[in-house]
Amino acid sequence: MINYVPDYIYAKDRDGRFLFANQAIVLNNGFTHVTELIGLTDAEIHPMADAHKIEEVERQVMETGEADLGVEERRLKGEGWLMMSRVPLRDRNGNIIGVVGASRDISARKRAEELMSAQTKLLQDVARGVDLDELLKDARSLLERLLDGRQIDFVLDSEQPESLAGDIQEFPIFSRDGGRHGALITEKIDGDEAGLMEFLAGIAQTIGIAIDRHRDIAHIAYLAEHDALTGLPNRMLLDRKLSALLEKASRKQKPLAVAFVDLDNFKLVNDTLGHAAGDELLMAVAQRISTQVGRRGIVARIGGDEFIIVLEESSDTVYERLTAILKDISKPLTIDGVEIRVGCSIGVACAMEHGETASDLFASADMALYRAKEAGRNSIRLFTPAMAEDARNKLIRIEELRRAVERDEFVLHYQPQKEIRSGRVIGVEALVRWQHPSEGFLLPDAFIPLAEETGLIVPLGEIVLRKACQQARAWRDRGLPDLRIGVNVSARQFLESSLTSQVASALQAAGLDPQWLELELTESLIMRDVEGAIERMLELKALGVSLAIDDFGTGYSSLSTLRRFPLSRLKIDRSFIADIPAKPGDMAITSAIVSLGRTLELEVVAEGVETEEQARFLEGAGCELLQGYLFARPLPSSEVESLLAGMIAKAE
Repeated sequence: MINYVPDYIYAKDRDGRFLFANQAIVLNNGFTHVTELIGLTDAEIHPMADAHKIEEVERQVMETGEADLGVEERRLKGEGWLMMSRVPLRDRNGNIIGVVGASRDISARKRAEELMSAQTKLLQDVARGVDLDELLKDARSLLERLLDGRQIDFVLDSEQPESLAGDIQEFPIFSRDGGRHGALITEKIDGDEAGLMEFLAGIAQTIGIAIDRHRDIAHIAYLAEHDALTGLPNRMLLDRKLSALLEKASRKQKPLAVAFVDLDNFKLVNDTLGHAAGDELLMAVAQRISTQVGRRGIVARIGGDEFIIVLEESSDTVYERLTAILKDISKPLTIDGVEIRVGCSIGVACAMEHGETASDLFASADMALYRAKEAGRNSIRLFTPAMAEDARNKLIRIEELRRAVERDEFVLHYQPQKEIRSGRVIGVEALVRWQHPSEGFLLPDAFIPLAEETGLIVPLGEIVLRKACQQARAWRDRGLPDLRIGVNVSARQFLESSLTSQVASALQAAGLDPQWLELELTESLIMRDVEGAIERMLELKALGVSLAIDDFGTGYSSLSTLRRFPLSRLKIDRSFIADIPAKPGDMAITSAIVSLGRTLELEVVAEGVETEEQARFLEGAGCELLQGYLFARPLPSSEVESLLAGMIAKAE
């Protein structure tokens, strides 16, 4: 029976002579019958070196009596591996009289292990981030060694395969999304080499993983330096490229300009048409700028609706090119069936002249951009040293204003409001002044816009509100006539969710009846968000305070909208009063506002009244209250008291 098993089985005496061997050993050693092998030693069959190795192991087994099991050795004849086991051969008395050996061909298993090890090494190389070209080179070399000389080729994407002899077999290289990167091609493999086919399929899968990883890394590197929406370079890549260009410009004394581009009213597109439309607009603008710049510069998007352009040109020619870009951006664009036109503001700074480093140029171009926006937008401004000085002064002023809020360096003046019919002062408007430590009294125009811009208007507004309420209460305690005191509420304050609680707190702290406080809101402010404004105004009205629209006539509110606001007064903007009676149009508008106020049962106050002619016209038009230099300038609290006291004495 043992002559039919594929394993090699034999027995030898203590001198190493064969006593028995099965058919597998007989045939493997070139004999036809076992009798030809009996009595021979390994030295008579194999080379001396191999025979000596066999003899050494078998002698050890016979001398120690211990089995030598499961030892893996290469075959002495042909390719492959054997697993060897030897045990002592004993007689009936237990004496060792030789050795019995058995071995099994494990070449297929060792081949599978070798193939698995090769695939594992490739996967480890993928994990370590080995360059794709290097990985493919190593894989090709490895496969040629393992495939016993078979020809192989990797065909990726649109590459053409090498010409392979004979029939070929293809192993697809798949991507993670189910697509194909290409294929591993080799000579036809026999059907009995299933393990090899499985191995090659695994190698193809590993190469697919490597290609996916390589492309992921390339994509991540691209995203790290490019804007995801427009594909333009981002700030990181721009900084790197600009540094190189600046070094070149400095070395060769060549011109270089940096321009900041900011779209005008982009937020309006986002708010009205949605962010998808805004994204489409940004991509269109990026394309227009890139087309204009071409290969003669760099275009980058640094966030939102802001772009940076770098041009290797002088200030004269760069202005012409930027003008062309500005005009191109301003061309109509249809998004979601809506025709849109957007302008842009551009600030420019030139290398060496306005800065030697990227950060210096960015700062200078940004200052120029700010001036372009100040100039009315859709314009280009070149940086000047005066802009830097202005920016420095602005920073100093901001810090001074911050300290002024902390130290409460503000005082209130009050401009009386005169009732035309009776001639009495029935109200005042509180106007803030900054008592600057070195510059003296500063009027609101010198600091309120900056307070709005920095957000300091919120704590400043709370200071004004508290001081006004305290002053109103103080006048009442001194026995002066009751006055309604008007306090301006800024746009930033009005948006604060805490405004209502701030007003309530100021009234309570001063012990002032809410009916004597009037909050003045600009018409343009409440028209930004009508529903939100009405909700906030109702909250304030519930406290018992009065509400007035300041600068009425400049915010384009409709009659139907105006009727929904819980108002007590309209204040006609001074711009309509200034040219009365010289401009009949302004007179007509003023008369219409007074008539509108009567229709809505609102008091009407005319601001900026400076002449008797204006006062007579307003009285004839039916206006009830006047405020302006004709009657009184804004006064300190003590002078308001004197004015009121004089009026009381005159009346008596």
